[in-house]
Amino acid sequence: MSKFSSQEIESQYNLIKTLLSNPEKYKDAIDAVKKDITYMPLELKKKLEEENITL
Repeated sequence: MSKFSSQEIESQYNLIKTLLSNPEKYKDAIDAVKKDITYMPLELKKKLEEENITL
């Protein structure tokens, strides 16, 4: 697995928060993220868990 920079993690985190801010509008994108969650960096998964953000 490759290592991700904190900037990349933060960028992905912000994208997910944006998508979840309007789930009706971004339903397809949210579904795509859900399918790819197994490939998500562990750091990002931990950050989402800390914020109680679930997909």
